Amino acid sequence: MGSWLGRVAARYRMGVGELSDEYGLELNTKAARAGWLALPAVQEATLAHLARLARIDEGRLQEIQTPNDVPVTRCVQLYCAHCLFVNPIDVAAPRWKRAWLDTEIPTCEVHGTPLAAIPSSALRRCRNFDQVLRVVGRLEFERARDHRNDLH
Repeated sequence: MGSWLGRVAARYRMGVGELSDEYGLELNTKAARAGWLALPAVQEATLAHLARLARIDEGRLQEIQTPNDVPVTRCVQLYCAHCLFVNPIDVAAPRWKRAWLDTEIPTCEVHGTPLAAIPSSALRRCRNFDQVLRVVGRLEFERARDHRNDLH
């Protein structure tokens, strides 16, 4: 849910918090250490309101809810850079996979590579998904540069 809301907010050049305030969504964007990206499941009334605003089926939004058993206090969030930046379903819509919120999954189920970590605080400071992509992109660039330096 957080990933989708982050993309919607970015589309309208606003933060997820602004989106919540502007449309009376009552989202608990500060409940998780990673902020809106690891947004806990939203209330039914909020889900219905979001569905009306977005003109999509409420059931579809229910499917993308963050599961209740996802820990929201993690200091780091895991991700696969390949999957984050290249969504095979829609290359124009990068997304944060729900599977990455699970602390028991250390590798990417698509690539078999270890998931990378980013501090939750870095994600919390991002207003929308475009900012998440910039922060992760910078981190990946630095990691690649450090790896090249280690080889020389």
